[in-house]
Amino acid sequence: MTRESNMHPFEAGDILIGCTLLNDPNDDHAGEGRIRQYDKNMQVKGELWTEGGGHYVGGLEFDPNGLLWAFNDHAVIHVDPKTGRQLPLAEFPPRLFYSASFAKDGSIYLGEHENAKEPPPGVEKYTTIKFVRTPDTGVLGCGNIYKFNADWQFEKEYEVDNEPEFLGFKGCTHSTLHPSDQFMTYTTETGKRVMRYDVVNDRQMSDLIVYDGADYSAGDVAAEGTGKSGEVVIAVKYLPDGHLLVTHRTSMDMVNEAGEVVREYPFDGTGWSNIALCPDAQHVLVNSIWEGIFIKLNLETGEIVDQVDTGFKAPNRCVAGIAVYPGSG
Repeated sequence: MTRESNMHPFEAGDILIGCTLLNDPNDDHAGEGRIRQYDKNMQVKGELWTEGGGHYVGGLEFDPNGLLWAFNDHAVIHVDPKTGRQLPLAEFPPRLFYSASFAKDGSIYLGEHENAKEPPPGVEKYTTIKFVRTPDTGVLGCGNIYKFNADWQFEKEYEVDNEPEFLGFKGCTHSTLHPSDQFMTYTTETGKRVMRYDVVNDRQMSDLIVYDGADYSAGDVAAEGTGKSGEVVIAVKYLPDGHLLVTHRTSMDMVNEAGEVVREYPFDGTGWSNIALCPDAQHVLVNSIWEGIFIKLNLETGEIVDQVDTGFKAPNRCVAGIAVYPGSG
């Protein structure tokens, strides 16, 4: 079946979300790739059916030139803001990237979502996903951070720590570059550590903060029911002043540079998996992959000023990435 895209050229404040049509009966993470477009008033505006990959479209992020980046399996997707159309797939290493950060000198840092040689025994109790292997190594991934120059040429792979989590295959799932461009801060989704890596001096740093979560360091998939014990961390995003936003089960924290929680924003529901900064510097968007919603939050007052229910809550959970177009400058 041929899908017709009707995404419009981007306007300042447009919201883009990953919203894959999960229509593969044999794989609960697979289907036709799609990015939905909302206007600044959070009304549906259009959608783009993407090419490349067969699983979730996610990790949406705008680069300084206004180009939209997204990821699906080993495909790095780019969408032209002037047309709302996908550009031809570029050459990147065959890795499962799902987060992107952009430095002032044009450097690009991509986080590798998976870290496992084989699908861990017992994971089939939680998901039917058909894992994609890297063709050059045969593994699922190494969970590292990769640096590219402004021309998208590979420069360096940083071998970073990952946090064991209860499913046993995730690596650097969410990442954000500190405003100084000195280090990346990142998580292993559903782990308990907020980790940091110095990309200038090529060294692992001390964790910014460690939550009171379960320990899965044995490397085994959790026993039935234990995946919900303790606290977990998911998404991270730096504010321009160096404060870090961190989502966990049912809330989001603001963490200062000393690793102290200075404010908590409680939410209803769970699965708060992505954060996008709004151009006004006063609001952020946060989406829940489990609830199928995204909210607009005033950081100063803590008020949720708007909310959209996409209609795709679990088990049809597909809202896997959110970004706001800042405008053409």
